Amino acid sequence: MDPTTLLASLFNYVLPLLPAKWAADVASLGLVIAGACAIAARHWPKPKDGSKWLWLYSLVNTIGQNKGHATNASDTNPKN
Repeated sequence: MDPTTLLASLFNYVLPLLPAKWAADVASLGLVIAGACAIAARHWPKPKDGSKWLWLYSLVNTIGQNKGHATNASDTNPKN
């Protein structure tokens, strides 16, 4: 089963169980977290290899959907 189908079936199962206000709050909170991570990733240079902060840097870039798009991304190769 591909991830999109799995995620859609999970949403179809979970969302009817939640009150509408909670679902809206969860969606709003998710947007705020993703936006904050995108802003943080824009200004945070990549830690050196072996740094204890590298896992957090990767997590912030993943949540902010910033893999390879930041102007400060020293960890990306230029794409043709």
